[in-house]
Amino acid sequence: MRLSIRATEESIIKLLKAGHPLPGDVVDRELETRLPVFQSVEAVPVKNYGIESPGRIVVARGRKDVWFVDIKRRDNKVAVKDGEQFIDMRDKLQARYPGQKVTGWLVTTSDVDTKAKTFIAEKGCFATAGAAKR
Repeated sequence: MRLSIRATEESIIKLLKAGHPLPGDVVDRELETRLPVFQSVEAVPVKNYGIESPGRIVVARGRKDVWFVDIKRRDNKVAVKDGEQFIDMRDKLQARYPGQKVTGWLVTTSDVDTKAKTFIAEKGCFATAGAAKR
C-alpha cells in the first residue's frame, strides 16, 4: 500500500485515527512502524505544554503511548537546531505524561538535514520529509 503524507493537521489526524502501519520509506526505517491504538487524536496549541510558540501540534493519546506530530510547512531545510528543538518538545511532553512512552514525528514539506534526521532517529522519533502541502 502506497501512503502519501500531507502536511495538514486534518490529514495527520485522519492517518493516526485509522491506525494503519507507517511504511518504512515514510518514516525512514527499514521496517514498517505499527501505530498504537489511540483513544484521542487532536490538534492543540503548543502553549498548552509550556512551549512559547504560536504553533500547534497533533497529539494522539493511548493507554500506554502518546504520539505528537509537529508539522513544518516550509521551503528551507530542517536543520540540526530544529531537530534539537523537536526533541526538546518531546522531552517536555514526556515530563507531562510520565507513565506513558512519548514518541515524536516531524512531518515537513521540505528536506531534513542528514544530521538532524540521524539525531531524531537516535532519540526514538521519526521524521518525514517531502510531505505534500495539500
